[in-house]
Amino acid sequence: MKKLQQKKFEIFFGTGGVGKTTLATARAVDLALQGKKVLLMTIDPSKRLKDILGLRDEDSGILCSIPSLEGIGTFPQPMKALLMNPQKTIARMGEMAQVSELKSNRIVEILTKPYGGMNEILALIELKMRIDEESFDCVVLDTPPGSHFLDFLDAIEKIKQFFDHRFVEIFTSLGKKVTEGPSKGLISGFMDKVVEFGVNKLLQYLEKVTGDSFVEDFLKALEVIYRSRASFLKGIEMEQVLSRESEATWFLVTSVEQGKMTEAQDIQKSASLKHKRRMNLLLNKTLAHHLTDWQPTGDGARLKEFFVSKESAINKSQSFEDVFDFPEVFAASPLDHVKELALNWRKYAN
Repeated sequence: MKKLQQKKFEIFFGTGGVGKTTLATARAVDLALQGKKVLLMTIDPSKRLKDILGLRDEDSGILCSIPSLEGIGTFPQPMKALLMNPQKTIARMGEMAQVSELKSNRIVEILTKPYGGMNEILALIELKMRIDEESFDCVVLDTPPGSHFLDFLDAIEKIKQFFDHRFVEIFTSLGKKVTEGPSKGLISGFMDKVVEFGVNKLLQYLEKVTGDSFVEDFLKALEVIYRSRASFLKGIEMEQVLSRESEATWFLVTSVEQGKMTEAQDIQKSASLKHKRRMNLLLNKTLAHHLTDWQPTGDGARLKEFFVSKESAINKSQSFEDVFDFPEVFAASPLDHVKELALNWRKYAN
């Protein structure tokens, strides 16, 4: 039996409909039942974790304490769960930086909507703030489905590009003007810099399309983001931690269903190009375990051989650090799924 070494961070990613969130939840539950102090966090905007744990919409963005789960039992110490809420993250960042305008800026507000472009960056920042505030034995991170995980990996590059050397002169000027005078002078001075950088035509075009206030709103957005830069740069620190193999385990989740493995391999290849590291494969909804005692003849025997050989071939894949099997769970309740999968996780305990 393969053994799994627990690390501080465990990242779950994969295509939709393969049981990624359920497996991540089951992993957190198993660790919590062992007495570990666990944070289970989801970036997935579908909020399936909310349904599994019985949380409410208003619980998003709040660190919720889960002392027990029906049918599973009471945890030695409560498991913590967090549903990502970009607006609340922005508000916390503004409070920490003493930049109240960050949460009310119109452009920032648009960027923090679902798939608005900032959610992956904010997830890294939110995670860093949480582990700075409270220590955990393990953080289980449920990422967005499919290619959105690649956006999560790209988030750090977005931060670096925004704060890279090409903007140093602009932001140096901004920093001086923030302390020297009113916002009007800041915007006027910054516009001169924007013109120097050759994007004034784009801004003029966008102003015609979006309204007279667009350019001012855009520049104010850059100003408040820059003034809150210490919080944004926390994302870089978090990414560096998640990239270390000594600190984090990456689990690519897929299933034996038609086409899912191909999708998973595409994600694995793309992810490997961004991060030169091996990852584990979680093969969900396998049937070989259920077919052990089935002794069919004729077409039934050929069908059994097909499923067993298919799953065996995946298990022998050389492109993954290791492959862990999770059998199909025949139950209607999501909590029953979590319970059965948590027992399966225990089999792989180190």
